[in-house]
Amino acid sequence: MVLKSKDNSKPGTGWWQGAGIYCLALCVRLFYLVSYLDSPLTGHYRTDHQFYRDWGLDLSQGTADATAAFSQGPLYAYVLGFWYWLFDSPEALILTLQAFIGSGTCLLIYASAQRLFTQRVALIAGILTAGFGPLVFYDVMLMKTFLSPFFTALILYACLRFREQQHLLWLWLAGLSVGLAVLVRENHILLTFPVLLFLWQSSGADRAAKKLRYQSVLIFSCACAIMLVPIAIRNTLVTGEFVAVTTGGGEVFYMAQGPDANGYYSPPPFIRTHPLFEHADFRLEARQRTGQLTLSPAACSRYWFWQGMKYAVANPLRTLKLTFIKLQILLNDYEVPDSAYFQTTREFIAPLAYLPTFGLFSGLGCLGLIVSFPRRKQLILPMGLLLAHLISILLIYNFGRFRAGMLPLWILFAAAGIDWLWSAWTRPAENRWPRLAAVPFVILTTLFCMLPQSGRIQAGYPEDEAAYYQFLQSRQQILQQVNRLKKQVGSDDTGEAIQLASALMQLERFHEARDLLQPFAGKYPDNLQIQRFLGSILTQTREWQAAITHLEQAHKLDPDDAEICNNLGSAYEKAAETSQQDNTVELFETAARFWQKALRLDPRNSFARYNLARNKIRLEQHSEALADLNQLLEEHPEFELAEQGLEPLVMSPDSNLTAEEFQAAARNLEQLARFYEQTGRKPFQKHALLLAEIARRRSGVQN
Repeated sequence: MVLKSKDNSKPGTGWWQGAGIYCLALCVRLFYLVSYLDSPLTGHYRTDHQFYRDWGLDLSQGTADATAAFSQGPLYAYVLGFWYWLFDSPEALILTLQAFIGSGTCLLIYASAQRLFTQRVALIAGILTAGFGPLVFYDVMLMKTFLSPFFTALILYACLRFREQQHLLWLWLAGLSVGLAVLVRENHILLTFPVLLFLWQSSGADRAAKKLRYQSVLIFSCACAIMLVPIAIRNTLVTGEFVAVTTGGGEVFYMAQGPDANGYYSPPPFIRTHPLFEHADFRLEARQRTGQLTLSPAACSRYWFWQGMKYAVANPLRTLKLTFIKLQILLNDYEVPDSAYFQTTREFIAPLAYLPTFGLFSGLGCLGLIVSFPRRKQLILPMGLLLAHLISILLIYNFGRFRAGMLPLWILFAAAGIDWLWSAWTRPAENRWPRLAAVPFVILTTLFCMLPQSGRIQAGYPEDEAAYYQFLQSRQQILQQVNRLKKQVGSDDTGEAIQLASALMQLERFHEARDLLQPFAGKYPDNLQIQRFLGSILTQTREWQAAITHLEQAHKLDPDDAEICNNLGSAYEKAAETSQQDNTVELFETAARFWQKALRLDPRNSFARYNLARNKIRLEQHSEALADLNQLLEEHPEFELAEQGLEPLVMSPDSNLTAEEFQAAARNLEQLARFYEQTGRKPFQKHALLLAEIARRRSGVQN
């Protein structure tokens, strides 16, 4: 294979084809986005997606936790935070922006292929990337995944332009891109090694070339450091110990190599599988095993890393088998779900069902790598970047979104494989058939990668997908109801408006529900249902002052409604947390008064009692808070939120509970554990029992 095509020797030619590829990619993504916005998936965010969305909202309002090191890559959360600060209803806007950025990934791959292969390979790679189903899926998703392929393609392109022009600005861009990629996922630090190797071998052997080599490595390293050092300083200042980016790496490594590892995401039995709980549960278990209740998050992460390393070294054959299983999963067509299901989404968003998937290019990608191997010195950068992604996944486990960063590179080599087969027809007959003999290899490899993985059954993904499919079907029915009600709602029909707003809330489209009811609230200020409902909606959109205004009006209309009082207390509490003024204490006191009134009106109001208990914990009134939580669990033994109140009372070294109160907390936690056992939630049961054991130990009584 020649380095450049004969008809296009300059990398800069074919710009109109590049523009066409970008427009094609953008049209595909915007068509998908329009279909997505009219689907039951809109507005529904699960686990990591919800975690980043809430983190971004907290950053925009100044309520994010500034006292702990990051547990996940912070870049996307800060992008969301800035976006939420700019715009009121931003999801559709930011997904549109992501569609433009994802289209840029396709253009970068096209431009890089021009410099690495031929114009024909570049055109094939650009078209395939523009219409590749998984990339479209991840580009138009409220999640950080789309940044990995973009930064990978940008690193590749910037380095190639640096080799072409020797302009240091391209090197700065490559270094900054690597640093930003690390802030998306920490294991992207592996991308530095192929870039450094590329820079080292690109220079000659004379003295001037060696000077340029050292200068290039230094500039690239400084550019990376510009992105990473501020994060490390921030983490170190707030925790008192060095944390490079996040404190979750050791836990992930343990899950990938520990006794419960199976190649998929397989959390230990003591972990509750949600970003809000996962890292905290790992830390609690580490502190319990080491007997050090004050073990820091970074120390806990190191503990789990070395536990995973010890287990991997002690069982080398099992580790090797796991690595082979992970490679099979990695090359399989199945997009292993994390928070979103690719296969299920194809059922509800028609354009995605017609776009090609990874398995169709698995064999072609392997062929492209094989036929490109003789040119490995010229292709050391794309091959090295691809290898870095592969290693990062084989060291841990694979979700579909984890391999997203390698997809543009894989398509690049798949395009090279297609071009290699296509060129067989331009050769004499005697040279054609050896190339065509590779066709069975491609077909067999593709068929193998399209086969279902047996480990999916053990991981429970088919069952989860089936449940998620049913959930989306129910949302589809609500969406149909919404579309029907939109045609019926008139300017004076408050009943239909409330019914439509209720359906929108079920779809989690809170901004639409707010915009629907606000004109009615101004027109009918004495309508209790409108004021009450709009106040509740505004708490979901985090417009606390507006929520207080409407809930206060509802309270005037019905002062004996306990639920309105409870919601008012919560709105005042959130207003206090986001307040930039000096009335924070007054707002907290007002919140407590409304919760107390809610309990006077309804002594069994569980949320009002729980909110009061949390407020007392904040005021370090630990005994009074425990008394509230005890009463709450006596009246509502299944009230799970009580555990979140009991945990700080049990775990805090500053807790001033007596021995008898610690024993009471232990009994309540054991009661919750029995409830979790009855409902089949073993990780939650394990966590509650572990807290109960710590409470008994602090009381001086052992089981």
